[in-house]
Amino acid sequence: MPDRPLERFLTKPVNILLLGFLGFLLLGLKFINISLESPILLTIGRFHPILLHFPIVLVLLVLGAEVLRFLKIIQIDSKVFFYSFLVMIVLTLVSIFSGYLLFASGEYSGYLMEQHFNGGVLTGCLLFVSFALFLYQWKSGKLYALYLIALLATNGAALYTGHQGGNLTHGQNFLTEYLPMIGAEVEVESKVDSNQYLYEDIIQSILEAKCVGCHSTLRAKGNFSVSSFEDLFKEGKSGKAGLKHYLPDESELYLRVIMPDSVSDRMPPAGKTPLDDKEIAILKYWIANGAKMKQGLADSTTADSTKIEMQLLVNQLEPALKKYRFNVHKSKLNAEKLAAELEYLATDMEVVIKRDEEAEGEMYTLSNTFPPAPFDSEKLAQLKPYLDVFTKVSLVSSQIDDADLYVIAQMSNLKELYLQKTKLKGSGLIHLSQLQNLKVLNVSFTKVDDKALLDLVKFPALKEVYTYSTETTKDVIIALQKYKPTLQIHAEEGPYF
Repeated sequence: MPDRPLERFLTKPVNILLLGFLGFLLLGLKFINISLESPILLTIGRFHPILLHFPIVLVLLVLGAEVLRFLKIIQIDSKVFFYSFLVMIVLTLVSIFSGYLLFASGEYSGYLMEQHFNGGVLTGCLLFVSFALFLYQWKSGKLYALYLIALLATNGAALYTGHQGGNLTHGQNFLTEYLPMIGAEVEVESKVDSNQYLYEDIIQSILEAKCVGCHSTLRAKGNFSVSSFEDLFKEGKSGKAGLKHYLPDESELYLRVIMPDSVSDRMPPAGKTPLDDKEIAILKYWIANGAKMKQGLADSTTADSTKIEMQLLVNQLEPALKKYRFNVHKSKLNAEKLAAELEYLATDMEVVIKRDEEAEGEMYTLSNTFPPAPFDSEKLAQLKPYLDVFTKVSLVSSQIDDADLYVIAQMSNLKELYLQKTKLKGSGLIHLSQLQNLKVLNVSFTKVDDKALLDLVKFPALKEVYTYSTETTKDVIIALQKYKPTLQIHAEEGPYF
């Protein structure tokens, strides 16, 4: 039983109720809206990622210890739990407060941020309730099962919050990305011996890892694909064949990968991971010895010393090759999962979602059906977990208004946006200025006016705007084009897609 002043104070029924009530007061953070200008508060907010780990670890440890105590595996004095809860509450409050400062600073926003913040507040509320129930059962010996349930719920909320935090900082599904691959890793194993086929076991893995993102059957940049063995020998946009048997110095694929970094035609382009010296050496060896599909290391007329050298290179490359195969397999599984989710979503929302065959990676386009089905803020909210996969969006004749542009502005890879015949007035257009890739914007048949049009000077990549039948005037359009000559403003309806 409690025997110290603090313990006796906190175990009084009225104080237990007060403690639970204080926990629910955390919900008030959901309804407070402040803007921060103090560098001190902003600095405190930056400590959030450091502080949050301590209460998460403690709440997991307390649950584990309570389970062991419940099963009578170990005996732990209740005072240990009492002071653990006090430490947790202090750390959790500091963590939530610093997280709120970080949130209020405006540096983070969007669906994942909202879910992470909601989870943090919920975790804090449940922690206070768990502590109140702990104090009550410590004093009275009752409601122990309810206390365990509350503690379990607190842990669940903490894990959910941590999951959303991981998604926020490292990308969506950060914690679950590899789950589909459990039990399937055997597919990426390979043999390391002289019976390896140079193309099937080595070259293909390198090309899939470093080239297929831009040069596949679906998106063949320069009209060149590395998706199949046959594709490698076809001519690209340059009119030159990718490979020529026995002739590496006349094979465009080989010539492109050995170009200096400063040459624009070098492949992969700047920003992508190039082939290293070992990979280039093996590619050249393969082409020089015929570039055949079923060609092993031993199937050549080169000197034995050269074959041994190549075998050593292959052996050295094997860890990297295994990693390439693993990543390719992971990408395929993730792509299949994303495609299935978007297909279901498109059917449920009555929209058309298609893969963007012109874009790199797993990118998609979104458009209304014809005739268009109703599309409003509620449907737009369903897209929040997938906002970064869309490159082109057409919501013509929808109920989208200026407030919805805040959500659309989180489509970080968006290049084209068609909003003809929507409820836009223009006040929300400024949100779209944060889109670094937006090149085409169509607001024809809306109430966008001159004031909103002037915000377009803040759009970093915008090239074309369509303003037919809006409330803009010719004089402002002419002035805007003089100020920003790279921006073309068309007084016509413009394209649909």
